[in-house]
Amino acid sequence: MKQGHKHILVLTRGQEDGGSRATLAFALAVSLQAMGSEVAIYLNSQSAIWAFNFPVQRVHIQGFDPLENYIDLFQEAGGELFVCATCVDSLTSGYKENVMATLGPFREGVTSAGLTTLASLIMERKCLSF
Repeated sequence: MKQGHKHILVLTRGQEDGGSRATLAFALAVSLQAMGSEVAIYLNSQSAIWAFNFPVQRVHIQGFDPLENYIDLFQEAGGELFVCATCVDSLTSGYKENVMATLGPFREGVTSAGLTTLASLIMERKCLSF
């Protein structure tokens, strides 16, 4: 693979598949980074849940490292992690308790962003969705 490619991975799945697509997306992102690519991930729709600390800590798909490990490696390698601001509002509106007490704070380094940010990233990079 040619060095210097830029990718944006758009993740839409949350906990409904047990974190399988999230694990695959972050594992691919780390692989792309290891091959010299600049990678960003945009958490959209139900995948906004992965912007929080608590849910990530519980996901470990057989045959893969825990999701939290992939996210840590992704961020340590300079990966940008964006979350749809409206999706977070929609996702957390169903919680009767204080959402931060339930889900915890955003992971460090997560940037809340709108669809114009996603559109800009798609225009600049190769796009894959999960």
